[in-house]
Amino acid sequence: MGAPQVIKLSGKALRDTKALRGLLALAAQGCDHPPVLVHGGGVEVDEILTAMGFAVERRDGLRVSPREQMPYITAALAGMCSRGLQALAEGEGLRCVGLLCTDCGIATVEPLEGLGMVGSAAPGDPSLLNYLTATGITPIVCSVGILRGEAYNINADDAARAVAIAMGAPLTFISDVPGVLDAGGLPIPRIDAATAAALQADGTISGGMAVKIRAALETSRRTGRPVRIASLAGDGAASRLLGGLDLGTAVIGY
Repeated sequence: MGAPQVIKLSGKALRDTKALRGLLALAAQGCDHPPVLVHGGGVEVDEILTAMGFAVERRDGLRVSPREQMPYITAALAGMCSRGLQALAEGEGLRCVGLLCTDCGIATVEPLEGLGMVGSAAPGDPSLLNYLTATGITPIVCSVGILRGEAYNINADDAARAVAIAMGAPLTFISDVPGVLDAGGLPIPRIDAATAAALQADGTISGGMAVKIRAALETSRRTGRPVRIASLAGDGAASRLLGGLDLGTAVIGY
């Protein structure tokens, strides 16, 4: 593996520990520049909020995050999910450091109206990530950001978009589905902006996948690289991902 790439892991991908260990072990074996891991944790956040008696609400694929919920959201993402992933990665031989997506200006937060403490991420300064990966350290970036002393919940796909654009790096979204699925449930090999618009118009793409596709199209357009949406299921998926080979759906924004 050559230059660093950004791999976004969904909350469901974090729970597939067998496949995840395989990916991390391969990353530890092979590279001068380890990947940057950006993670979500929606499943864990839902569980914590439900246990605390809070309502769980999403609008257009984004979690509504009232200020009173942010301590629990932050604990799930920056605590349980980040440190759990770090423990797995270090167990497979990687050296890691956990970060918020705004640490040292990696990204900046732009508040979104009507969703509570929710923000979008704008690409910032990649110097810290470049230094860490160049010295063989794997950054683990969670989707919590700080703005004016307050924590904001950022959609993890959006955080990964900001990180990849800042670094000019290839980006892969890893979840529990093998790609963007058509109406018959089969992966679509390639999606461009026109195809994405048509799939949204007929309802094939909606909710969280629509958020992911928007992030993928912008990242691809601004980096000049395909963005992939895939899973770690199947023989050889992890090695194909780390080798930069075709995997899942390629989203082309240029």
